[in-house]
Formats: sequence, structure tokens, C-alpha cells
Amino acid sequence: MTAGLLNRFEKLAYFCVYIAYIVIGLYKIYALRDRILSTTDFQFADGWRLLQRADVAPKRDDSNDELENFADFIAKFWPFYLLHALVSGVSRWKWAHLRQFGHVAVCALAIVLNMHWTSMAMFGSLLVSYYLITLYARSKLATWLLTAAWIGVLNVAKNSKWWLSQVGYEEYVLLIVTLSWSLLRGCSYSFTATGSKNLFEYLAYTMYFPCLTYGPFISFERFKQQPTGKDLSPNWSFFVALLRVVFWWLVMQWSLHYFYINYMSRDVRAVVMMESVFWQHAAGYFMGQFFFIFYVITYGLGIAFAEYDDIAAPRRPRCIGRIHFYSDMWKYFDEGLYEFLFKHIYAELCGRKSSPAAKLCATALTFSFVFIWHGCYTYVLIWSVLNFVCLAAEKLYKTFVSKPAYQNWSLNHFGSAGAQRLHAILATQLFIPAAFSNVYFIAGQEVGGFLMRGAYLSGIGNYLALSFCSYCFFQCSEVLLTRSSKDKMKAT
Repeated sequence: MTAGLLNRFEKLAYFCVYIAYIVIGLYKIYALRDRILSTTDFQFADGWRLLQRADVAPKRDDSNDELENFADFIAKFWPFYLLHALVSGVSRWKWAHLRQFGHVAVCALAIVLNMHWTSMAMFGSLLVSYYLITLYARSKLATWLLTAAWIGVLNVAKNSKWWLSQVGYEEYVLLIVTLSWSLLRGCSYSFTATGSKNLFEYLAYTMYFPCLTYGPFISFERFKQQPTGKDLSPNWSFFVALLRVVFWWLVMQWSLHYFYINYMSRDVRAVVMMESVFWQHAAGYFMGQFFFIFYVITYGLGIAFAEYDDIAAPRRPRCIGRIHFYSDMWKYFDEGLYEFLFKHIYAELCGRKSSPAAKLCATALTFSFVFIWHGCYTYVLIWSVLNFVCLAAEKLYKTFVSKPAYQNWSLNHFGSAGAQRLHAILATQLFIPAAFSNVYFIAGQEVGGFLMRGAYLSGIGNYLALSFCSYCFFQCSEVLLTRSSKDKMKAT
């Protein structure tokens, strides 16, 4: 399938519909700002004085706990990011062989100065357990059993009021997230470390501070690719990457003064305020876009430091506005996590020549791990099941449209451009539930269920309008993908 078969005026029409829907939808969300402020009991934070309107004090949407926790984390730990950069710069200049020791020291200092002894004990125990299992057991089964045990410990910790009272909510979130990523790092090291088990190499990997808590996940294979040679040239790309992160952080903070989309993802009553079901779909779209920008910021920060340290980091998340097949969401939104899931779970259970049933079972087990790792919550279960169903349906669709009989039939009856349009119409029906499934993960069960019901139970007219806009979105993504592929071919 390629959108290159379509003429330029048709492509322009698709982009016009797509852009018009986004602009109008964003305006309708903006128009709800004052109404939300006047009807909600939630106390929004004071905003920037520069944005004050007449005598009305600006209010900023601070309802997203994840975003607010990240801001608190940066406010507390920014000196250690700076110290890490200084250690990397000095060691690159004079003592390259001491770089890993310096990185471990920075991370250890950050933990010791800022975490409760119980948190340090849990984090240290996890690191020690994975190193010992790698050193002595040398078994994938033993590593998975250890991982299952630690997931159980995490679930107990999540529900422990005593521990929460000891460390406070901020550290509670910090440790749960850190240990969740550390599980994957411990698995990656245990599965791939060969030869001598260098303790400081292990600690440098599992205690790499810039990616310790907010990611992205970097596999041990990627980490050990970092060169040890000296490079005295100024690393301007590092500063550019940091400026990109700061820019998107400012854009996010500015936009939260005008678009209370994070609050809408927490309170379904705010979504109901949208004037029609059709425009409520736009709220779901922007919940996804704000979610994407958050990960551009958090992952972008970790990737900037990893590239500065010559580590082969995964790519930054791809904008969800450019993803029209849900399998690409997994591949390109969180590339590091996808690599882990594919290599250590899916590929261990099946291969290219495996039967469709074996591949289906491997996919189901992969998403079972995704569900357990993210937390055994109902909304995560719904999201995981919908992900599995949508990916399975996508595989069936791609198998069907690749059949010579279908290709010959579609070309004979519709021509090449018509066949492409038919493919897009069919694929759009897979894209719609896949897109709404993300709302369950971002906004929870109540908002996700409300928008999903709105899509399928609000009449044929609403669904046809949604399908048409989704079809235009799909074609725009195809155009961008085709152009990107051509640019890569020219570059090679």
C-alpha cells in the first residue's frame, strides 16, 4: 500500500480535513476552559503571571500526577544531571577508563542523599539479586522466576500503607517507577551478559542515572556498544538536544494554561461538556498528543545524555499523528521497550516459520507480561486485551490484502489508486478501536469506556463521520511514510 498512487489534489484534500479537524477540536477544548474552572471542585495551580487576563489570575492544569511528579523530580535531582555531565566530560578528556566508576558514583550519591533507607534497601536488593542470578544460575528460567518474585514485591509495596507513610507519596512513586525499569535492565543484563561478569560494568548499566527513573529503557546490548576512546570535540548536539527538551517542556506548560486536556482525562464530566459526540473524539486525540509530548520530554532527556555518553540509545518517540498501524505504535513510540518485549519474550516463543497459532500465543503472552509489568489494574487489563485483539486483527488484515487473489481482484475492479483507497478504508476500521484503546491507558476505564461507547453506539451518522476523518488521517500518515521512505532511499 502506498499513497504515492494518489494525485496531489486528493492528498491535499486529506491534509485539509485532518488539519481542520485538529484545529477546530483544539479550539473547542480551549473554549471549555472557563466552564471547567467554574464547575469543578478541583483546585488548579496558579499559572504564569505573563499570561494573566485582565484581573483574572491564570490557572494551570496540574491534574496530571505523572507530569507533576516529573517536575518535582527535576527540581530535586537537577544537580545530579549536571554532575553526571561534568563527570562524563572530564573522564572523556583525561580518564576515559574511569567513566563508568564516575557514573556509578553519581547515581549512588543521588540515591543516598535523597532516599529513605527502606527504598535504598529495596533498590540495592534488586540489583544484587539480578547480579547473583547472572553469576551463578545462568538460566533464563531462573531470571524470569526472580522477575516474577520482584513484581510480586512491587505489588505488595504499592499497597503498603506503612511504607507509604515512611517515605511519602513522592518517593513512593519514584521508587516504584525506578524498580519497574530496573527489572527490565536486570533481565537484559542476565539474558545477554557473556564471558566475565564485570561488576562495575553491571552497576554502570543498571545505575545509569539519566535513564534510571524516567527512561527510556536501553538494553545491555546497546549500552555495551559505547566506545571507550577519547573525543575532545565540543558536543554541540548534546546542547541542542537539551534545548529541544526545554522547548517542549515550555510548550507543554504554556498549553496547560489554555487546554485542560489532562483534567478532562481525569474527569469524564469535562469530556461530556464537549458539544457533540463527534468532537469528543478530538478530546481523545489530544489526550494522546499530550501523552506523547510528555514522553518526548522525559525520554528526550535520557536520550540526550545517553548520546552524549556515546551510548546507542533508542530513537525518540514517533508522533502519534504519524502512526496509522497500531503495530507501529509499539515499534516506534517506545523503541527500547519494544526491543525487550520482542527479543526476550515474543522471539523466544516463536519464529518466522512458526504457525499462526504459535505466533498468536506468543503475542498473548507478551501482552500478559505488559499487563503485569504496568500494574494489575482493570484499565491496564482492558488496554492490554484491546492491544492484543487489534494487533491480531491487523495481522489477519495484512495477510488477507497480501493474497494474490485479493490483489488481482482489487486491481482489476478499482485500479491501483482505487485499490489503495480500499485498503485504507479497511485498515481504518482497525485503526479506530486501536486508537481508542490508548485512552484506557492514558485516562482510565471511565473516560476510555465513555469515548469507546461514543464511537460505536452514537448512531451511524457519527460513525461514518468518524470513519471519514480517520480515513483522511490514515491517508496523511501514508503520504508521510511514503515520503520518508523515498528520502531514505535517496540518502543511501
